[in-house]
Amino acid sequence: MTKYRYADWLLRALMVTLFTLAGAMKLTAHPFELHGFARFGYETWFMYGIGLIEFAAAFALLHARLLLPSVALLAAVLVGAIASHLRVGDPLAEAAPAFIALAMLVVLAGLHWPGRRSAQGA
Repeated sequence: MTKYRYADWLLRALMVTLFTLAGAMKLTAHPFELHGFARFGYETWFMYGIGLIEFAAAFALLHARLLLPSVALLAAVLVGAIASHLRVGDPLAEAAPAFIALAMLVVLAGLHWPGRRSAQGA
């Protein structure tokens, strides 16, 4: 197994875990999520929608054909989270987890970008 394959599976495992837990917290209406979405001015149905997206896309990261679309969808959710924090005046530190997760998704996308393997001769 190459070092890229290890990095790929480590990132996938982290992302699947992160977004499964984040989605589950939203889908079960955890008080932390209810408070956060209310503070951002979003309706409860929106929280459930984001939770469903996170939960489904987390598992889609495990399927080769769905990986890049899932990364794009999760990246859009994270950009929305970052924008929401900034819109309500939160310090950048509040959005740091979303920034870090977004960076990890960018690396994961880079590992699977079309043509990357053919460029390496693998």
